Amino acid sequence: MLEYSADAAVKSAMARAHTERGEVLKHVLKLAWARLFGARHLPAFRPKVSRWA
Repeated sequence: MLEYSADAAVKSAMARAHTERGEVLKHVLKLAWARLFGARHLPAFRPKVSRWA
């Protein structure tokens, strides 16, 4: 395993990369959740009136 043969600098870099990937994943999931289940903007109420009326 790489974790056992790596020195402290490599281990800290691997841990930092792991937390960064977790933050990116959390951000993407939050955006997807908001897009799927966020508040829907309803169009303004506009009565349908013919141009020819």
